[in-house]
Amino acid sequence: MLEESKNKQHFIKNIPFLTLGWELALPIFGGVFLGYHLDRYFESQYLLTIVMLVFGLITGYYSLYKYIELEILRTKLHKYQQQKEN
Repeated sequence: MLEESKNKQHFIKNIPFLTLGWELALPIFGGVFLGYHLDRYFESQYLLTIVMLVFGLITGYYSLYKYIELEILRTKLHKYQQQKEN
């Protein structure tokens, strides 16, 4: 029973790590999807698709960068709190 509870807590704690792939993929595919439909609407070859793809890449990687930066700060805070307790 105790081990099952520990596993559940470990899983819940790591849910944000499971969503990292989606945080990167959704802006990229969303940008391509939106760009494709804008190209069809404005009849502009593939220009807007490429522009929105680049925008999606930048947005996705920026989001990933901010998430990693936040995790580094959380780790440093946790270590600081452990040192303060000892």
